[in-house]
Amino acid sequence: MAEIIHSKKALAVNPLKVSQTIGASLAFLGLNRSLPLMHGSQGCTAFGKVFFVRHFREPIPLQTTAMDQVSSIMGADDNVIEALRTLSDKSKPDIIGLVTTGLSETQGTDIRRCVGDFRRAHPEFDHVAVVPVNTPDYVGCLESGYALAIEALIETLVPESACVGKRPKQVNVLASAMLTPGDIEAIKEWIEAFGLRPIVVPDIGDSLDGHLVEAETSSLTIGGTPRSEIEIMGESTATLVVGPSLLKAANILKTRTGVPDYHFAGLMGLEDCDDFTQALAEISGKPVPEKIERHRAQLQDAMVDSHFMIGFARVALAGDPDLPRTSMKAWLDCPSPKSSSVIWRIWKKRHAATARN
Repeated sequence: MAEIIHSKKALAVNPLKVSQTIGASLAFLGLNRSLPLMHGSQGCTAFGKVFFVRHFREPIPLQTTAMDQVSSIMGADDNVIEALRTLSDKSKPDIIGLVTTGLSETQGTDIRRCVGDFRRAHPEFDHVAVVPVNTPDYVGCLESGYALAIEALIETLVPESACVGKRPKQVNVLASAMLTPGDIEAIKEWIEAFGLRPIVVPDIGDSLDGHLVEAETSSLTIGGTPRSEIEIMGESTATLVVGPSLLKAANILKTRTGVPDYHFAGLMGLEDCDDFTQALAEISGKPVPEKIERHRAQLQDAMVDSHFMIGFARVALAGDPDLPRTSMKAWLDCPSPKSSSVIWRIWKKRHAATARN
């Protein structure tokens, strides 16, 4: 008779919802008229769709190549080509984000070759951008998959150019996976306060929040960063990189366009926020608006007011590296003599090992 052994651990180890595949899909959901396509079984995509719908409470377009038992063994290249043809013909997206899963990665699918075969077989869909990215869900985390998608997006859609500063009031923003839709909106308002126009990649603040449409579902994302905006990132005057996980993507963008960049670990602590504000002042050539100074004073007042509640608290943070790192910096800004982030250090070590591989 079978014996059921109950786990005694107080947490889930590497749950699917923090996989690279989900992270890459989230990045593509921040683009306008985009469609993430998971190369895997229907179950993988169904879980991701349910997870996103429950979290954002928005219609989530997510498609699958529907690998079955036969294609998993004999090869599923035809599934990829047929899926790209069908989606390009019926949904007419601007961008298709082709991401892999553990199943297709274990099989050894070469998705870039599949995209090449699709281009040769169906030249009538050359206007549809297809961004392939390898995201095996048995390594890395949501953050690393998200970063890989941004890197592939820049390599695919941003042309090599030498037009830095052609649009002097335009700035690029590479937004980390740790940022919420509300965070993205706040950053855009922050930049606009200096008279600058941000191109946020990806802009989940616009695509995954605040849409009331008559249709119950949509085959494409509504809102987000347009493809046309991504293609002119090389004409910006600067790039603001929020989150260390996007440093490689920032280097790729700088190499292709020459646009200078500013790096920020996050935007939670006083030091990082001051650096961000100072960078905007330098780029725009304008003084810091009174509104921003007022927000800083409010933060300082809140830190003083909360001293007696958190002054002797001990804190442990867990999560993908970017968020615990910047949260810890914000916590250390407060008068707290004892802070702990042991789990963050473990994640950081694992993330570094994944990056080397």
